[in-house]
Amino acid sequence: MIYIILIFSFLFEATFTNIVNVYSFLAPLFLLTSLTILYPYFKKDNFNFVILSIICGLFYDISFTGSPFINTISFGICSGFIILGYNYMNYNVVNSNFINVIVICIYRIISYLLLCIIDYVTFNETFLIEGICNSLLVNVIYGIIIFIIISLIAKIFNIKRVE
Repeated sequence: MIYIILIFSFLFEATFTNIVNVYSFLAPLFLLTSLTILYPYFKKDNFNFVILSIICGLFYDISFTGSPFINTISFGICSGFIILGYNYMNYNVVNSNFINVIVICIYRIISYLLLCIIDYVTFNETFLIEGICNSLLVNVIYGIIIFIIISLIAKIFNIKRVE
């Protein structure tokens, strides 16, 4: 189930970015959102979760960006924040989306700082804040939808998660 959801999210993000301008008010991060919602199904196997997040970031780099390893590093760091968030919060739709919002903000900040370090962009806090704000709406909606779908699938197939 985990890999099917991740593949769907990856393909849906590719389709969504072809339909909606990436620089519009709706900037998707569906793959990162899926990782955030799916973490409790890894049964506290943090190492494999971080490795999978890094691999997802690498595929994200290869498919969507021209900057190698920016998303690989960002996804890897964000996986640590996902793990940390679920150590302090229960798995429900509100908490999962709260963690999702925090992770999206952290992802945008890390990616932006890495791009500044390699001198790809110059620091502009307005651009950073716009990037964060543009990511939140569509990803919270996607997080709610994917949470409901995953919960239904888990209930039907009796898939356990760690609370």
